[in-house]
Amino acid sequence: MAGTARTDSFLLANATVMVGPMADLHKLQPDKHSLGLVKRFVVTADPTFVELTQGITNDVVMSVKNSHGLKASFEGYEFTSRNLAYAAGLDASGATFENASTILPLDAEVDSSDTTFVVNGDLDAEIDVGEFVYIQEADDKVHVVKASSVALNTGKTTIGIATGFSVPTGVTFAAGSKVAKANKVEIGGSVVQATLAAKVVGTLPKDGSPVVLLFPKIKITKGFSVSFDTENFSNLPFEFTPYAGVPGDPFYSTYGTKVMIGLSGK
Repeated sequence: MAGTARTDSFLLANATVMVGPMADLHKLQPDKHSLGLVKRFVVTADPTFVELTQGITNDVVMSVKNSHGLKASFEGYEFTSRNLAYAAGLDASGATFENASTILPLDAEVDSSDTTFVVNGDLDAEIDVGEFVYIQEADDKVHVVKASSVALNTGKTTIGIATGFSVPTGVTFAAGSKVAKANKVEIGGSVVQATLAAKVVGTLPKDGSPVVLLFPKIKITKGFSVSFDTENFSNLPFEFTPYAGVPGDPFYSTYGTKVMIGLSGK
């Protein structure tokens, strides 16, 4: 019968989107490289053609495709420093953007006269000199400090406050306030846009067979958006453009100038 199904390979699924260095295309894994919860992943081709016409009616007699017009877009819902940096077109694949996992209590009150503060617990392994730390007493009572020194002694971490980062006059942060590393996402200035690789995996609902899309070379061209909203969850509207490889690129010998490789378990 016309229009009836021939297989059960129907697609109704979310995708796992993984991003990392070009050389790690075949090392991208969900636990380390996934951007987390994403929705509405779409990859589309909008090719353009150069056409040769003839006659008064300009009938097309020949055409040559001169652009694949491949684009990918999706909504990212996890506002981690890594995702924010990727959304801004930065290379967020390094350890600098690892999620800060340790939140510890402030040992004693801190005010404008203090040049150091003490944390109950070990932050020495997570924070290096020159990195940023936040102290949070309430939802919006937050102070950001640049660490001038970090030292662990008898189970407590003493952090030096760099010049210009002292607690404001008249403000105090009580003992027990939360302290943790603050990852920094810098936007602006002259920065070379990162060239990355991406791997996207979805599964067919019938039997979980994978549909895998490999992008050996991409640039994230859109995505940074921070909206504080009480009616709906905000998202990062990612878009990326696949690029053709050139000699010297990782996997050029395997994929050449292919901009996307699709793999299916069916």
